[in-house]
Amino acid sequence: MEAILPNLVVDMGAFFVALVILLFAFGGVLLGHLADQQKIGKRFFWSDVALAEPELAPFLPKGVGVRRAT
Repeated sequence: MEAILPNLVVDMGAFFVALVILLFAFGGVLLGHLADQQKIGKRFFWSDVALAEPELAPFLPKGVGVRRAT
């Protein structure tokens, strides 16, 4: 009876580790496929959307400008 709980915990841990590894592998395959499709000229418009940048002026002291990296 005492061995049931440790075996269950180890089995569930192994299951979740295997699930995470499987998800990473699936994501890698999906991103690789998308990269191959973009290489041959297909465009994915959902990946071309620029993220909105936050307005920094309210958080900066007076007279300090925002410097952009070049």
